[in-house]
Amino acid sequence: MSRENLHFKTNIQIKNIIGKDLINDDNIAILELVKNSFDADAKKVKVTFKNLKENDDLSVEQFSKNTSRIIIEDDGVGMNFTDIQNKWLNIAYSEKKENNHQYNRMMAGAKGVGRFSCDRLGEYLNLYTKTGADNEFLKLSIDWKLFEVNDIKKEINEIILDYSFLNKSEFDLLGFDISNHGVVLEIIKLRSKWVYSETDKDGNTFWDTEKFTNLKKYLEKLINPNQAFEKNDFGIFISAPEFESENSLLEGHKKFLGQVENTIFEKLDFQSTSIESSIIENGSVIYTELKDKGETIFWIKELNEYYPLIKNASITLYYLNPYAKAFFTKQTGIRSVDYGSIFLFINGFRIPPYGEVGNDWLGIDQRKAQGFARFIGLREFVGRIEILDDNNDFQIVSSREGIVKNENYKALTLRDDNKSYFFKTLRRLERYVVEGLDWDSIPEELKNKIAEIEKKIISGETKEEDLLFREEADVKRNRVYESIHNIIGARADTVLELYINEELILEKIQIEKENSEKEFERILDDFEKHKIDIDSLNQILLRKAEQDKALEKELNSLNRFTMNEATSHGILQLQLYKNRNKEQSNIILQLRKELEDAQLKQREAEEKSKKAADEVNSAKDELAKANAEVEKAKNELNETRSQNLFLKSVKSQDLDDIVNLMHLIGISTGTIQNYVKGTIYRLENNIEISNKQLKDVFSNLNFELNKIYSISKFATKANFKIDSKDSYLDLKAFIEEYLINISKPFFGSTIDFIVYDNDLKDFVTKFKPLEITIVLDNLINNSKKAISAKKLNESNINFKGKIEVDFDSPNTETLLLRFRDNGIGVSKEIQNKIFEYAFTTTEGSGLGLTHIQEILKKMNAKIEINKEYSDGAEFIITFKKNN
Repeated sequence: MSRENLHFKTNIQIKNIIGKDLINDDNIAILELVKNSFDADAKKVKVTFKNLKENDDLSVEQFSKNTSRIIIEDDGVGMNFTDIQNKWLNIAYSEKKENNHQYNRMMAGAKGVGRFSCDRLGEYLNLYTKTGADNEFLKLSIDWKLFEVNDIKKEINEIILDYSFLNKSEFDLLGFDISNHGVVLEIIKLRSKWVYSETDKDGNTFWDTEKFTNLKKYLEKLINPNQAFEKNDFGIFISAPEFESENSLLEGHKKFLGQVENTIFEKLDFQSTSIESSIIENGSVIYTELKDKGETIFWIKELNEYYPLIKNASITLYYLNPYAKAFFTKQTGIRSVDYGSIFLFINGFRIPPYGEVGNDWLGIDQRKAQGFARFIGLREFVGRIEILDDNNDFQIVSSREGIVKNENYKALTLRDDNKSYFFKTLRRLERYVVEGLDWDSIPEELKNKIAEIEKKIISGETKEEDLLFREEADVKRNRVYESIHNIIGARADTVLELYINEELILEKIQIEKENSEKEFERILDDFEKHKIDIDSLNQILLRKAEQDKALEKELNSLNRFTMNEATSHGILQLQLYKNRNKEQSNIILQLRKELEDAQLKQREAEEKSKKAADEVNSAKDELAKANAEVEKAKNELNETRSQNLFLKSVKSQDLDDIVNLMHLIGISTGTIQNYVKGTIYRLENNIEISNKQLKDVFSNLNFELNKIYSISKFATKANFKIDSKDSYLDLKAFIEEYLINISKPFFGSTIDFIVYDNDLKDFVTKFKPLEITIVLDNLINNSKKAISAKKLNESNINFKGKIEVDFDSPNTETLLLRFRDNGIGVSKEIQNKIFEYAFTTTEGSGLGLTHIQEILKKMNAKIEINKEYSDGAEFIITFKKNN
C-alpha cells in the first residue's frame, strides 16, 4: 500500500480573510495600494473617483461604464505576465522579503496581502499593466464574488481568472493616463458610499464630501516627505471630476482634490519648544538637539545604547503651550487636539492607528496621571518617530494596524523608568519645560481670557511679539542654566560631545560678575571711610566661599564632558570669573587683617588710658562719696515732690483707682478668712475633710495670696516715681509690659486675657505712664462687667470670658490699640452716647469712658467704638507721636 502525502489546502474563503474582512477601513485599503505604487518606483500615483453622484450599481448585475469606480494609476515599472503569475497572484508574496531596497527606495510593503485591498473597495477589478520592455498592455479581470462561495472543498486556485492583451491604441481608448509603463487598478462597483446627497433647511440639495476630506487628511498624515524619498520624488493626487465645484467652495485645509502633501511639521515655524533626536554614523551615535523659540539650548552626541535594536531612527517633538496651540491652528487649519499626537513612520509611511486622535499608544496620558506636574500630556505636544527599517525589525501586523511588540518595539517605546529611546528623548523635553520654563506659563490674569487670545492669534490680530508670559525671559534663562545638567540627564562615559548654549553661561556670569564688582568697590570705599567692621567682612568672606564652592561644582559638572568649542569658551569665562572671585576674597582677607591689627593697637591704648583713669578715679573716691550723700538727699526730696504731684494731678477717678486696689486687697483678705474659718469649723465639729478638699482649699488660699502680692507690688510708691511725669518711652512696649505683668495676674480662670505682640517696630513717644494705666484699668473693669453681665443674662455659669488686645501701625507716626471682649456688648442705640459725661448703663458714676476720652485727647489720641464688631465690644485707640 502506497503512502499518501499530507499538505495544507487553501480554501476559497481565504480571499475574504485576507481581503475585505482583514482590511476593515477604506482609507487603509487605498493607502496599501498607494504603497505598492511607491515600491514599484512610481513618481506619481493618481486616485480617481467616478460615477458617484449617478450610477447603475443597483440596476445592473455586473457593471457598465456608468458603474461607480475608483481608479488608481501609477507610472511605476509595471508588471509583465510572469510578474502577474508569480508575484501579484502569489498570495503573501512580498518583494521586500527578498530585497529591502529597490530603485533606491526602502520598500514600504511587507506582508504581501496589500493587493487584496481591491476586494475591500469594490466587487470587481480590472488590472492593466505594462513594463517598459513590453509592447502590449496586460489586462487581468477579477470578479471577487466568484470567491465568495460556501464550499469547503473548493480551493482558491480552482477559480480561473480572465486576462487579455491590448495594443497601445486599444489601451488609449480607455482614457487612462499612463503611457509606456505602470499599473492601473480599476475598482468597480464600490462596496462603500463615499458621498451622500443631503437637503438643507431651505430645501436645497447638496453633497456631503467629508469622506473625501478625511481621505486626504489621512493620506497627508501617512506620508512623511522628510523620510525615505526625496522631496517631489513621489506624489499622490486625488481626482473626482464630478465634485470640482464642491471642492472649490471649501476652505483651503478642507479641499480634497489635488496633490496630497504632509506639510504640517514644515508649517510649525512659530516659536515653540522642540527636541529632535536622530541615530547617525551607522547606528553608533545618537544626536539630540533641544531648541526654544528657534534658539538651540543644547545638543549632545552620545553612544547609542539601543544598538542593534534601533539602528536608523529619529524623533521630533514639539511642546505646545496655550499660545503655540493657537498658532498651530492658524498655520495648519487644524486644532492640535484634532490632529493627533505622536505618529510612527516606517520607511516613509505612517503606521496607523498610532498617533490618531484618542490613540495613546505610548501611554502618555496614563504616565501624566501618575506624575502630574512632572510630565507632559497628549494634548500638550505633537511629533513623530521615523524609522528606516531595511531588516524588517519593526514588523507591521497583517491587519495594517500597528506593529509587532517585539524587543525592537520595546527598546523604542517602553515606558518603564524612561529608559527607551522615545521616553529618554521626551524626558529631556519635559525637564526643560517643567524645570527650565516652569511650563512657559501665561499670566494668571490672562488664563480666563485664553479663548479670546486664541481667536486673535488665529485671525492674525495678535503676533508672536505681542505675547505675555508670567516670567521675564532672563528669569527663565537663569533657571535653565541652573538646571541644564538635570535637563540633559547624560552619563559622562556615554557622551562624545556636548554643546550648551554659551550665551546661557555668559549671561549668568555677566550678571554675577557685575554684582560682585559693585559689592567689591563698595567694600573698598567703606574700608577707606572706616564704615565696615570685622563681622561684616566675615559675612562677606563666608558668602564668597559659598560662591566659590558653587562655581567649582559648576565647573566640575561641565568639565565631565567633552565640550563643543563655543561651550568651551563659556566655560573659560566661568573659570576666569571664579579666579576673580578668589582674588577679591584674598584682598578682603588682607583688609580684615588690617582691621584686626588696628583694633589690637586700639585695645592696648585703651588699657593704658583705663589704667590712668583708675588712678584718677581713686583720687576722686572721697568726693564721690560726698556727692552720693547729696544725691541721696535730692532723690528723697524728688520722691516726696513726685508723690505730691501725683496726688494733685489725678482726678477723682485716679483716687478711685487707688482705693479700688486697696478694696481688692480687702476682698482677697476676706476670702482667705472665709476659707480659714470654714476649715476650722469643720475640724472643731469633726466634719470629715477629704485630701482633695484640703488641696482645693490650699490652692485657693495660694491664689488669693498671689493676688495680694501682685497688687502690693504695683501699689508701692516706687512704681509712681516716673508714672506722674512725661517720659519718652516705647508706648507699645509699656502697654504690653503693664497688661502682662501687672493686669493679667488679677484675672481668674473664668476669663482668658490675651495680648498679641504683632511684631511691630518701636513706637517711642512722650506720654504719662500713669495716665496710660488709668485708661487701661478702666477698659479692663468695663470688660469684666460686660462679661459678668453676659454670663448673668445667659444664666450660664460655664461661660468663658475673653479679653484680647492687639496692635497695628499703618505708618511710622501712628499706633492703633484694639481692645475687645466677648461680653454683653454695647447696643447700637447707645453707641453714640457712651462717651458723654456721666452716661452709664450700670450703677457706676458714668465717668469711666468720659475720663478715658479726656486723658487721650490731652495725649493727641482718640478712642472710638468699632460699630461693626458683634461678638461683644471693641474699642480702637489711635495714638499719634508727640515730640
